[in-house]
Amino acid sequence: MHPVESPLAGFIDESIHTDAQLYAVGLVLAHPALAEEVRKRLCAVIPSARAPHWSQEDAPTRAALIQEIASLPISARVYGCRFERPKRKEAARARALTWLIQQLPGGTRWIVLTEREMNQDRHDRRVLGGLAGRPPRFEYSHAPSAKEPLLWVADVVVSSTAKALALGEEPSRVGLGSTLSYVGCEPT
Repeated sequence: MHPVESPLAGFIDESIHTDAQLYAVGLVLAHPALAEEVRKRLCAVIPSARAPHWSQEDAPTRAALIQEIASLPISARVYGCRFERPKRKEAARARALTWLIQQLPGGTRWIVLTEREMNQDRHDRRVLGGLAGRPPRFEYSHAPSAKEPLLWVADVVVSSTAKALALGEEPSRVGLGSTLSYVGCEPT
């Protein structure tokens, strides 16, 4: 899925809040070898035999997930962009991905995005292909979130942080501590 020799990889998921007209993408920066430890630790928190997903968890499970993630040797960032109508969500995603890539740490050589519908993934490839440069400074791919534990982390980070942004709350209150190194959001 990603090169073992890659010193740092980025894992991206999104959270959409239609009522707040907010499209957020979250980036988790981690060493790819951390995936199996993450799988074990987060699966131990989930009361059923499935991968964690923020929207499916109850409040105590969400709190336990946040606590586990806050203790991991990772860094996370969230970028929120606004859309004026639902048909403009993909444009907001493209702006958020562009913003994210403009601030991507230089040591990041591989990016994995949560797989979506085929035409949406194709749109991501056009955006990222244009931003990667020639020769490309990073490689990227899409993966099903169920198969990549570091995408689970990205889901929790972006979903919890975007909810705070959508509600007008301070993202630092989410509980991720120093794990959350950057949160940016376009003004309403």
